[in-house]
Amino acid sequence: MRNKKLIPFELIEKAVAGEPEAVDAVLRHYTAYIKYLSMYKGHINDDTQDRCKR
Repeated sequence: MRNKKLIPFELIEKAVAGEPEAVDAVLRHYTAYIKYLSMYKGHINDDTQDRCKR
């Protein structure tokens, strides 16, 4: 039984190898978490969000 919250290992391997589509898929998967980590005093800090995406 697979955990639907996890990204497939093959996709992670492709993202590490630098495939743009795979990197984009990983970023889309973690978009909400990146926004959560970028919160400062109830607002999203764009600089922090950009740093997390890099």
